[in-house]
Amino acid sequence: MSGQSGSVLPVIYANSALIDLDGIADWNELTYGREHAKSYIAFLEKHIAGLGRNYARGKTVGTRPDLRYVLIRRRSHGHGHVAVYSFDKQAVNVLHVFHTAQNWQVTLSTE
Repeated sequence: MSGQSGSVLPVIYANSALIDLDGIADWNELTYGREHAKSYIAFLEKHIAGLGRNYARGKTVGTRPDLRYVLIRRRSHGHGHVAVYSFDKQAVNVLHVFHTAQNWQVTLSTE
């Protein structure tokens, strides 16, 4: 399963990922304003939606070989977010969206 053969899988967000995105939106709105928050969430969702076409591109999570992750950031340097997901023949399942400064691999190893 290459994820690049032309098949497109639906991208499904787990409740935990939706909660993560709400927290990211809230923080961005408080810090930078509502329009920035809306724009940034749209940016994240666009990149996450791309996993439906290219689901095999992510790197394996070291502590959880059943999961993959992709780094999403607007600039080539600095912080961004990590989308953690799994996939099968039916769908891409987004489990979390972590800030890169979070100790996300430890969090995943305890789930």
